[in-house]
Amino acid sequence: MVVNTGSKQVMLDTPKGAKKIGEIVMMGQILTGTYQGSENRLQLFDGKFSTGYRVIAFDMCPKFIQGSQEIEAVLSTEPKSGLGTWNWQDSQEIAWAAWNVPTTSRHGKYDFIRPDNMIIEDLYIRGYCAAEAVNMNYMITLEKYEFPEWMGAGFLVENLGQAGPN
Repeated sequence: MVVNTGSKQVMLDTPKGAKKIGEIVMMGQILTGTYQGSENRLQLFDGKFSTGYRVIAFDMCPKFIQGSQEIEAVLSTEPKSGLGTWNWQDSQEIAWAAWNVPTTSRHGKYDFIRPDNMIIEDLYIRGYCAAEAVNMNYMITLEKYEFPEWMGAGFLVENLGQAGPN
């Protein structure tokens, strides 16, 4: 499987001892400026620690596509309130995207996915617009895996932010 990591694509291997059992696509809209409401929680947890999801694609854009909004979004394993900021050293943040953020020559779209991500419980999405709150569309593609529960417990520890300094 190939994952976009900004300026390059990276081939991800299936974790040893894991088996891919499916793929899902989640699409929806949230209001930027929110991070812990019910619309920000994307329920994945099936009550078992022997299954998990890996984000392989993350796309977003404003509802009003012809506007000039600069927006950013983050996927994480816990609600994150740092609106407008990205923290790549935080193991709970797993994917980032930006829309219409200017560069020296053009307006563009940017996304980056942590290559080693695996979600055991739920996924959270937040968005931020530099101007006023706007509706933001999102599309997230995930692969579903099955593995031994001890492996799922290890992934959960990382998801809860206990894998390193935040």
